Amino acid sequence: MILIIGYGSFGRKVVNYAKTLDRVRVVDKNPTVFESVEKLDFEYIVGDACKKETLLKAGVKEADTVIILTNDPTANKKIVELIKELNPTAYLIARGIPKYPDLYSGTQVNKVIYPVDCAAREIVSEIEKSKLRKRLMDLEKVIMDIKSKHGITIDADNLKEGVNNENSISFLILMHNNPDPDSIASAMALKRILERWRVRADIGYGGRIEFDENKAMINLLGIKLIPIEDIDINKYSGIAVVDTSSSKLLPVNLDREIDILIDHHENGDLTAKYMDIRPEIGATATIMLEYLNELGIIPKQDLATALYYAICSDTNYFRRKTSKKDFEAAGYLQDLMDPKILEMIENPEMDTETMEILARSVLNRKVVRSSIALSYVGTVKNRGALAKAADFLLKMEGITTTFVFGISGSKIHISARTKDLRIDVGEIMRRAFGGGGHQKAAAASIDLGIFESVSDKDSLRRLVEEAIQTKILEAMGISEEEEKVKSS
Repeated sequence: MILIIGYGSFGRKVVNYAKTLDRVRVVDKNPTVFESVEKLDFEYIVGDACKKETLLKAGVKEADTVIILTNDPTANKKIVELIKELNPTAYLIARGIPKYPDLYSGTQVNKVIYPVDCAAREIVSEIEKSKLRKRLMDLEKVIMDIKSKHGITIDADNLKEGVNNENSISFLILMHNNPDPDSIASAMALKRILERWRVRADIGYGGRIEFDENKAMINLLGIKLIPIEDIDINKYSGIAVVDTSSSKLLPVNLDREIDILIDHHENGDLTAKYMDIRPEIGATATIMLEYLNELGIIPKQDLATALYYAICSDTNYFRRKTSKKDFEAAGYLQDLMDPKILEMIENPEMDTETMEILARSVLNRKVVRSSIALSYVGTVKNRGALAKAADFLLKMEGITTTFVFGISGSKIHISARTKDLRIDVGEIMRRAFGGGGHQKAAAASIDLGIFESVSDKDSLRRLVEEAIQTKILEAMGISEEEEKVKSS
């Protein structure tokens, strides 16, 4: 039972919401406040809550929640003391009085609320909704303008979802090279939104699908992705880019304007007719879920699973740059996604090459300052194994930062990890190789260059190890004279 003390204008609003949650009983010493209500669908007691007999009559001992909403500071303090005496286990919420900030000091009030602050937060929430609504109106306008440009009549029938229309426009949704779960799930969500507006869409990618988890995600969820080399960009009416705003990360050099750009990374150089870039958000998938919710689209199980895994992986399971919206999005998706499929995605079978690279990363490791491990693992086919090896080395006793690098094709690829808050491997990768990433996880790729002509494997190993280690240590401010690299 919820016991509410005070039935003024604010109390009435609270009662209207509270009575949908549980049985409500209200106490107020003014009988006229109840007479003005046409239909009373809650219990009430007329009396002074500063008196013990009134609270007992109201059933204070039965209440699991007590809310004190009068604007009389003296009365509120007295009521708090009585309730703690009569029902010490009740969850107590009391109205704060701005003129008396220390009113409840020394008492065991669970939550102090200020009506003005509550109203302000509600207004801010409505402002956010209005801005999201405006974004979606702008996004839809881009689509409608393209339809109009192609001579497609925009009427009620044309906007009806799910009706086949051979004259409908088509979009190409591009992800960054070597797409990760966030880019894949975000592309899936945008494709679903475009379908709402009767737009056909394909998802294109460049590079490789790396990491066993990413491959499992695509296979288990039946996600259709098209390699960029199999795509004729000119046949599409519009271009969308998700989860990157950098031209360097796109799988193709675009010689046409981008229509839609949605991302959560900053410092990109791309522009588009419609742009939504929010670096304060932990995953682009969170932004896409906002769009789906505002449009009234409930993600089906496959999309919900993809979005949930995307948010988890891009925030490193809420340990890296996670906003309140990311937590809320994940909470919403938990009831929609498939936990069995998620378990299979997160724990795929490991191929032989990955296991060999893990072993080589341990055997070849060199340690600097007792906590920084660097390891050259030779030639690799699956570049995703470098990240696994960097994570694997981080589990070794005493190791707080790892750099694992190997050769694939004509490039040297480096993967970095750290659990040392004083080190930013994303910044180190940027300074050393022009790479990037986050504080805890980053990567880079550089051309093999003149080393490509070296045929002897031992010589190649020595040259690559020396060059990469030197660049990393320089970026970290560690000179070889100051700290000699020691074999572990």
